Amino acid sequence: ADPPYTQFTVPPEIVRTQSLTNSVKSPHAPNQRPNVLPGEGDYVAFDAEFVSVQEEMSTLANNGAKVTIQEPRHVIARISIIDCRSRSIVIDDHVVPREPVVDYLTRFSGIIEKDLDPKSSTKHLISTRAAYLKLRLLIERGCIFVGHGLKQDFWTANLAVPQSQIVDTVEIYHKPAQRFISLRFLANFVLKRDMQQDIHDSVEDATAAFELYRKSVELKRQGKFSDLLDELYAHGQKTDWKIGVEDD
Repeated sequence: ADPPYTQFTVPPEIVRTQSLTNSVKSPHAPNQRPNVLPGEGDYVAFDAEFVSVQEEMSTLANNGAKVTIQEPRHVIARISIIDCRSRSIVIDDHVVPREPVVDYLTRFSGIIEKDLDPKSSTKHLISTRAAYLKLRLLIERGCIFVGHGLKQDFWTANLAVPQSQIVDTVEIYHKPAQRFISLRFLANFVLKRDMQQDIHDSVEDATAAFELYRKSVELKRQGKFSDLLDELYAHGQKTDWKIGVEDD
């Protein structure tokens, strides 16, 4: 079992960090009071968006095989946390990278250059360190994080989270030796929600992940989850895992 955190090292006031753009105040301040923050055993839905600070570089070997000589590297650029008790947004911050951005990955992240520039941003903008500490605070408080693909998110954010505090829908809706399924495909099939757009929104994605988790709990209680998983994979294989394709 993972050892629990035994003492807080991050003060709860960190969640109220002032924006680097002084004119922008967090609309979520009422949910950030220390006495109402989620704590031990409380579920929080989490999602993050990332930008690229290092592109992949590759070359061809003599036999024609691709050889990667520099791995791509991403850094966190937005974090969103929803308190699942009240469905209220606790944190929704854009994050200033420490390194120059080579690709904002706008098609996927929804983030543009202006968003991360303290001189022009209209977002609640914080430093990378403040973002790290906000997440660390919720880890130390014993919150249980619900999301999709959390292992990768936490690894990219350089955060160690006890496995007992992670509920990952990418693992829940997965059959052994089968492909992992995207959040959008799951939301469309399981929740009957139209998420066909390419651009991610971390608040929307966090909400969808929590609803998928709740649905899995409900179906397992009814003894119907295994059947749903079978139907899900059958539908995916018939539609080539594309959203919006009719399953005849």
